[in-house]
Amino acid sequence: MKKTLGMVMVLGCSALLASVPTIVDSSVTLSQAADRTVTVRYTLEVEPAIVTLDVETNGVSIGGERLTYLNGDVNRKVEPGVRTITWRPDKAWPGIKLDSGVKAVVKAWATNAPPDYMAVNLLANDTYRFYETAASVPGGVTNDIYKTEWLLMRKIPSANVQWRMGSPSTEPNRSGDEVPRLVTLSNDYYIGVYELTQRQYELVYGERAACNFNNIEDYATRPVEKVSWVWLRGTSGYSWPGDGHKVDSTKFLGKLRTLAGNRTLFDLPTEALWEFACRAGRGEALNSGKACANYSNDPNANEIARGKFGGGCGVGGTTTEPAANCRADVAGTGKVGMLKPNAWGLYDMCGNVYEFCLDWYKYNLSDVDPEVGPATGESRVARGGCWNSEAFQLRSAYRANPYTPNSGNRCFGFRICAPAGIN
Repeated sequence: MKKTLGMVMVLGCSALLASVPTIVDSSVTLSQAADRTVTVRYTLEVEPAIVTLDVETNGVSIGGERLTYLNGDVNRKVEPGVRTITWRPDKAWPGIKLDSGVKAVVKAWATNAPPDYMAVNLLANDTYRFYETAASVPGGVTNDIYKTEWLLMRKIPSANVQWRMGSPSTEPNRSGDEVPRLVTLSNDYYIGVYELTQRQYELVYGERAACNFNNIEDYATRPVEKVSWVWLRGTSGYSWPGDGHKVDSTKFLGKLRTLAGNRTLFDLPTEALWEFACRAGRGEALNSGKACANYSNDPNANEIARGKFGGGCGVGGTTTEPAANCRADVAGTGKVGMLKPNAWGLYDMCGNVYEFCLDWYKYNLSDVDPEVGPATGESRVARGGCWNSEAFQLRSAYRANPYTPNSGNRCFGFRICAPAGIN
């Protein structure tokens, strides 16, 4: 026999706007069966929405770690109609029996204004899950499942925010191509919480990448490297910006889009999108908000980045061998997500591997549209530094000029970017 529990809280995001998805207040019920299974029912009206659920007791959220056994019409895109969510709290919260003071918080998010976290299942076709906060992500964002079987992405609040791209003339060890300029981006977007790992690449592409740092013990959670810009997107007819976000269906990004049901344009970030995400609101040299005073070995850089002196290769790392002699079994890349994240919860934005951007490289960007980049060029840009980088190369503004689009080496990898919304 089911017991109907007390209060229900219903929220419709952007409720004051016309033609937005709406949860019907009177339709929501929450009950718990004798086997402790909780059932939430609700009616969604107007249009499809992404629906999320929180549970409160005594006015306080029980936390996302308690909501790890949810099924049904939740954390995904839901069509209008009468919908059901089931939850097994006893599996994550042994012995729990909810009382009459429990509240179910049901939210409907417009598909073009989704929650902060999006996870894509790489083991199943067209399977997305959305979570309101980091605390809502099942198992926590640092769980290895989001470095192997799922692609976890964070929404970046960039729409109509003016910020300074590049570095000021007073920043130590800056390069001449870091010309400072004010930039305003048009839309929010998602970007990977982690650099794309070798296991994620393997699940999408169907075979392992020919990486340099591929030891069997932990290759799965190390970032992909030795892949080229062209290998990721395609050759003739797939060139940014002339051909837009078009990619070759046989290349990695094409296969990822197919796996994910072609609901969004997974791609590489532009330089502006990458730097905005890296900085996370910080204007200082490092995305931790700290300075980087030393050219080669800087403690502030080592704190956030796996570079030459921060664990990758050299003094203070896993080996004392010179950089040129680094061996794959003792140095090089490390497991993603092992150092401090930036303020938006993104890991390894600096260090581990350089990350390819969409843009052509141009020395002075002062007259270039930041959302498009130069119209032509000879080489593509990569950002963020790598396991063999000096401290000055781990600054947020540093720009690498990584050979031609067909080249790739053991220092270059990538991170996935996508518009904030699904079709």
